[in-house]
Amino acid sequence: MLKSIKISNYKTFIEPTEIDFSATNYRFLESENVSNNKTTKGAIFVGENASGKTNILKAIRLIIDILFGVSEINFSYMKSFYTMKKEFEIGYIFDIEDKEICYNIIFSERGITDEKLFIDNILYLYRHDNSAEVYSDATPVGATNIAENLPFLRKFYFDTRFNDNAILNKWFTFLKESVYINCYDGHISSGADNVRELLYDNFLEKNGVKQINDFFKSIGYRQQISYSNETHNKKGFHNTRTTDKFVSFKKDQTDIEIPIMYESTGNSTLIALLPSFIHAIDKPCMLIIDEFSSGFHNELEECLLKYFYHFSQNSQIFLATHSTNVLNNAIIRPDQAFAVSFNGMHGTTIKRFSDESPREAQNLEKMYLNGVFDGKPYYKKSF
Repeated sequence: MLKSIKISNYKTFIEPTEIDFSATNYRFLESENVSNNKTTKGAIFVGENASGKTNILKAIRLIIDILFGVSEINFSYMKSFYTMKKEFEIGYIFDIEDKEICYNIIFSERGITDEKLFIDNILYLYRHDNSAEVYSDATPVGATNIAENLPFLRKFYFDTRFNDNAILNKWFTFLKESVYINCYDGHISSGADNVRELLYDNFLEKNGVKQINDFFKSIGYRQQISYSNETHNKKGFHNTRTTDKFVSFKKDQTDIEIPIMYESTGNSTLIALLPSFIHAIDKPCMLIIDEFSSGFHNELEECLLKYFYHFSQNSQIFLATHSTNVLNNAIIRPDQAFAVSFNGMHGTTIKRFSDESPREAQNLEKMYLNGVFDGKPYYKKSF
């Protein structure tokens, strides 16, 4: 699981900024929202538009893209526009079966210049410019002429599959299964080769509708879906038949099926999200969700989070949202909430709610809206 990420000179992040996901001393929601390794099951980022919330999610996602992506990445646009520095740096710390994996990468506009990988503070891999070494008992490796636009760690993995290191294999499996989804435009990416199976039509073609309908029933969502090339309406609507299958919704106490193209934004977004949501509960990974508040009712947002924290074991959910209702001590702990601000030439800054030591009985949403945690915009409302 991701314990922390450190970002420097990346997009809106100018100064080195560390975001820690380790659990603090709060006792409430410990069994639900904290894993056995004392890492929280993810985080929520709130703040005004263009403050840098999405950039945090993209920094988390970047390790998946560079290690498993199929297309070359242009690093030049990732460096902060607000400085003259030519390099940016991201460092990740993961906990995999109580082993700490630390991976630091320095990027220039032309590509990757430095990589360091530590396992429990012991150097395992080091790369500078086009040369690298792996300090492994079973597979000591030296390499030169390394491609600038690809991490050496990626090449070493595909060459060896870490045949001498089970922990690194489990770490890569965790990363590979991780999923990024933008609820606004429906974009999904993952390190897994079968990422297309997370598109809802492919998911339903392979698995049928039972998992999603069972989920709806378990949370009291008063609708069910079908997946067919026709609707089965008994009243008034004419059957729709096409060569392609599509999702239809039937609300409780009705016998009318509504094709997804005529459904609400919320239902369309939910169906796009659920395959990734179910996947992340079943398999240890990170579920990274941008624009989480795209079309969902407050109660549904809260339900999704509570469901994930209850049923996931070794997965994490990271999301950016404008829905302050999820800032609730019945849903999250203060060490899972971060206020994001953009402060001129200081760039994006982060404040963890737990830094203010709020008590369990205090209203986190009200404290945020009153400016206690920063990250709240103030607009003129009298004209």
